[in-house]
Amino acid sequence: MWKKTGWAVGIAFVLTSPFTVRALTKSPSIEVNLEPVTSRVIRGSVLSSGNLMYKDEARLSPEIIGRVSSITVNEGDKVEKGQVLLYLDDQDIRETIALQHAQVEIDTAIVERQKINIANAQDSLDRVNYLVAHGMITKSAFDEAAFKVNSAKADWRTSELNVKRTKAALNQAETRLRQTVIRAPISGTVVAIGIKPGEIAVPSVTGVPGSTLITVVKENSILVDLNVDENDISKLHLDGEAYINCPTLPADGVKGQIAEIGMSPRNASRNFAANDATGRSYSVRVKILKDYGLRAGMSCRAKIFTSNPQPVFSVPVQAVLSDQLSDNDGVSMARSQNTSPERYVFVAVNGRAEKRIVTTGGADDRYLEIKTGVEENEKVITGPPRILNSIHDQSPVAPQGTERH
Repeated sequence: MWKKTGWAVGIAFVLTSPFTVRALTKSPSIEVNLEPVTSRVIRGSVLSSGNLMYKDEARLSPEIIGRVSSITVNEGDKVEKGQVLLYLDDQDIRETIALQHAQVEIDTAIVERQKINIANAQDSLDRVNYLVAHGMITKSAFDEAAFKVNSAKADWRTSELNVKRTKAALNQAETRLRQTVIRAPISGTVVAIGIKPGEIAVPSVTGVPGSTLITVVKENSILVDLNVDENDISKLHLDGEAYINCPTLPADGVKGQIAEIGMSPRNASRNFAANDATGRSYSVRVKILKDYGLRAGMSCRAKIFTSNPQPVFSVPVQAVLSDQLSDNDGVSMARSQNTSPERYVFVAVNGRAEKRIVTTGGADDRYLEIKTGVEENEKVITGPPRILNSIHDQSPVAPQGTERH
């Protein structure tokens, strides 16, 4: 009797022991998100913003002050190089030219008269010289005649200079007359007319009304002028690929190609560029490869690719974890005080989370290159985030949506 009771108590003790319960009870699986390791093109990129502009653009300003008499084109008109676009009032200039022509004739006539005076004075000097040689008059008469010859020659030289001066003034007036006609310096399209007939046009001064008359552009020379941070400018290269997003373009953006990279910071002073605190971005200009009917001044965003590698194994960025290193006080150490922390992922293998140390490479906004540590099509755990951070090696896992055991 007592022997049987002892066996029963012993069996009951063993069955109710926490160690026995833990051994006989299977832990529930953790529901996780899985994604296979696949081959993708991982492309580093730089994000930027800017505006559209025309590379070939001519903003026409007058060379003289004048009132606009007529404009021969409208916005949107196609024009050819040398075509007349605008006339300034030239009435005063034409009157000046007429006066200068008359003055040239007067001064030329004076020159001819001075030549006659020189000839007469020379004849008188010859006669006086004859008389002095025969003792018929005194030497003073000869000196007076010689003075008249020299004076006539001086007057003639002065008159010649007056003719040159008047002709120069005439040439200036004729140049001003030509400047009253504004012509197209390039073939293209008129995109802006900044003045009206009757208004005063003034030589180019930034911000002064009337300084910009007409703007002519080549529509096929549209560029995207981007601001790129100084930390990213060294990653870019000419002919690099970019995708441009503007309000009027498809949602996925359009392809472009880097045409120009600025050599000095934007807005930096010419003399103090190295010390200018505002010089934090550089101008990068991208050419859009197709015509989408864009207009200068439109705002846009761009993703500029910094590399073009071959497809590589990759996983979502959130799947790659790392251990935070700390010192003896539990305070995180600076990057310079420790080696790079190990990076790892959890791979679902036979219902268990298997920790794999991985070597990473390039990355884009969503995926990270995995160089070593996983094989193609293996399923890595990508979330949920709160659960991913609590998983350990060999934790039981199951894809979300499956029944727990």
